[in-house]
Amino acid sequence: MSSMNDPEQRLAEALRARASQAGWAAAAAPPPHQAAGVRPAGSRVARTGGTHPRPEPSRSPRAQVGWALLVAFLAGAVLGCAIALLSVLAPGVLPPLG
Repeated sequence: MSSMNDPEQRLAEALRARASQAGWAAAAAPPPHQAAGVRPAGSRVARTGGTHPRPEPSRSPRAQVGWALLVAFLAGAVLGCAIALLSVLAPGVLPPLG
């Protein structure tokens, strides 16, 4: 074994040990080349059904309010543009207000 593979081997062993301590199967730990999100060309990833689903990342309430405001703003912009186009392209269709 060369000294170049030594750090990779130690990292893989540490990941397997940590995974087995957390109750995950040792086979569920990704190989070192997949830990960074890089897969070799032509490789296929097998999905295994585990008993421990990964926890979903939770959004903070501030982020949820931000998304709600963004969606409301975009919906208002679309509705406003639709009414403006309707009033310009088909005058007299909308009832006069006032």
